Amino acid sequence: MQNAGLVPIADFEELPVSGFLDVLPRTARLRKVYGQLKNLLCSEECKALVAVDYPGFNMKLCRIAQKMGKPVLYVAPPQIWAWKSGRAKKLRGANLAVLFEFEKSAYAKMGVDTGLLLHPFLLHENLYHTLPYSESRDKSSETLLLFPGSRLSQARRNMPLFLNVARGWLQNKPEGEGRNVRLIVSRDTLIQPLEKYLEKDEDGAFADVSIQVAPEDSEERRMLYGSAAAALATPGTVTLELALSGTPLVVATKPDWLTYVLGSLFVKTNAFAMPNLLMGQLMVPEFIGLCSKKMLPNILKALESLDPASSRQLSIDLTERLGKGFIPDYFMDKLISG
Repeated sequence: MQNAGLVPIADFEELPVSGFLDVLPRTARLRKVYGQLKNLLCSEECKALVAVDYPGFNMKLCRIAQKMGKPVLYVAPPQIWAWKSGRAKKLRGANLAVLFEFEKSAYAKMGVDTGLLLHPFLLHENLYHTLPYSESRDKSSETLLLFPGSRLSQARRNMPLFLNVARGWLQNKPEGEGRNVRLIVSRDTLIQPLEKYLEKDEDGAFADVSIQVAPEDSEERRMLYGSAAAALATPGTVTLELALSGTPLVVATKPDWLTYVLGSLFVKTNAFAMPNLLMGQLMVPEFIGLCSKKMLPNILKALESLDPASSRQLSIDLTERLGKGFIPDYFMDKLISG
């Protein structure tokens, strides 16, 4: 949007947070930004509201805009199929653009009409399914992709664990195999802070580890992911993109302790990665905990045992289910109970 001429009112780099402890020190800043946006929304110069994701801000702004009779377009509205389905009723009258058919069905069951904005990876379905997995892979090397998180605080918590996994991956390479590691980030402002972790490397194990921003073009991104031998990623949208690319995948994250404790008490789900949620079963190994030493050997074992054929089949199954508007049974039960 900025490339198209949008002028930011607040620096987005200061806003993304992950976990309860990350929110607390930024509360004053977040309130200030929300106040700025609210004042602009209420001004005569503001003719409409376009919201993208971020329900903590956008649900409130949508209600204000609707009360004032201003048009609302909400792209990627709250995931009511996962939790708090009652939020759908608060968005009646807004123009909603969801990313998948099953989300469209979920909102329809709550009496809310939506438009469909297909995930870019699904638009390449036919092209991808004509390429055998072995042809899309880089035969010259065995690359491990690391995705430590799109938020700086999240990435910093995960970097020690992810780099230890990378060290084990490089040390355990079979004879004659040229293994390497690439660190993928969502935006260029994350490169410099994460480079500091690589600079602390004393034995030179990470001398060839590169950091790059994920390509903006969806086809380039899909081909990059699909060419890797394996990936280690935090829970989030990237896990779905990796799974749709047929990339053998392990999911891991080290949350802050408060989020972990509260999540253990209140979140009732057997999975966090989107491929597992959408398939209704543990198709991708997940490791979420506070102790890196306990997770490390299990993550390495999971990476070494990944089956490319199973990952390829998962990409096909996910594409078919997403295209048909599939909703897992346990999400449907929550939706009906409201």
